[in-house]
Amino acid sequence: MADFGRRGLMLVSIKKLGDRQNGAFLSWPINQRAVTAFLGELALVLRSGLPLDEALEVAGRDLPSRLAQTVAQLRSDILGGSTLVQALGRHKDVFSGDLVAMTRVAEVTGDLDGVIAASAAERERGHRLNEKVQGALRYPAFLISSAVLVLVFFLVQVIPQFSSLFADSGKDPGILVSGLMELSRLLVDNGQSLAICAALLLAATLATWRSPAARAAITLSLLRLPVIRGVATLWLTTRFLSNLAVLVGQGVPLTEALAVLGNMFGIEARTALATARDAVRRGGRLHEALGASSLFPPVAIRMVRIGEETGELAKVAAEAGGLYGRKLEKRLDQIAGLIGPIAILCIAGLIGGLMVTIMSALISVNDAVQ
Repeated sequence: MADFGRRGLMLVSIKKLGDRQNGAFLSWPINQRAVTAFLGELALVLRSGLPLDEALEVAGRDLPSRLAQTVAQLRSDILGGSTLVQALGRHKDVFSGDLVAMTRVAEVTGDLDGVIAASAAERERGHRLNEKVQGALRYPAFLISSAVLVLVFFLVQVIPQFSSLFADSGKDPGILVSGLMELSRLLVDNGQSLAICAALLLAATLATWRSPAARAAITLSLLRLPVIRGVATLWLTTRFLSNLAVLVGQGVPLTEALAVLGNMFGIEARTALATARDAVRRGGRLHEALGASSLFPPVAIRMVRIGEETGELAKVAAEAGGLYGRKLEKRLDQIAGLIGPIAILCIAGLIGGLMVTIMSALISVNDAVQ
């Protein structure tokens, strides 16, 4: 207080820091699709000529409660003297690094509404791409989950009905049927304990998935699978080129753009892009640095080289991102068309095989009794 007086300042209010994170562990992250919609509306309002604080107030209406609180905090910070970059940087769990980097450039160029509109458009394309990937996996996941439930029902409700018949006959039903009956007995006798363990495992999985480090490790392991690896390469290439086009097109320096892009992907891509960033900072060419990582397809590297040589990296990267986006959608359609029938055949074979095994054992027991 004495220091404030010597500097000719007066303390007006005191705000406790850290309250905005209360309960963050127990709450779900803010829906990024809602954030994208907010950014699009904010760009539209800014284009109409309203000051930033008023634009935030207008665009912040009718938002989900947590996002509305975040926008209100943004407006409060800006009215308190913070820049938009500083305000956004305090909410890294809501606003991505690419938006902060582009906003930093926009504050210099004065094209804030154009930058936010470009970011919102690219985020919307990313959402559609993610929904395409999730849609291709949702149907097979439903089939597999249904198969597991049917199998559990079969073991818990059907197999016990035959156990007494085999026990009364005194005939050995065979290794496979004996194993099924033993598994059925374990499920029936320990059903409550197994249900509790399953619930705890599900809760632990959800908690682990919320950790960025654990989620990155799991994702990296999945991406090493043969079929998923090809899809992941197309997805990574599409997202990298499209976001690179937006960042460079809005005037973000290439080294800073690579740093932002590295934070958008998993640990493998982050390491490769960090190496590429160091090479570019030392005067190297981007296409040479990316080619050394073997992370992107050769055609994508050649298109980046063309963009560097012609001085139109943003334009060429945008066209390349669109090309690989179409390739990714085609590949996902092919995989979805194959996985569904294959999953159905596997499920039918599994359940049908179990039924044939049980019926064959029953017929042999019936023949022995006769």
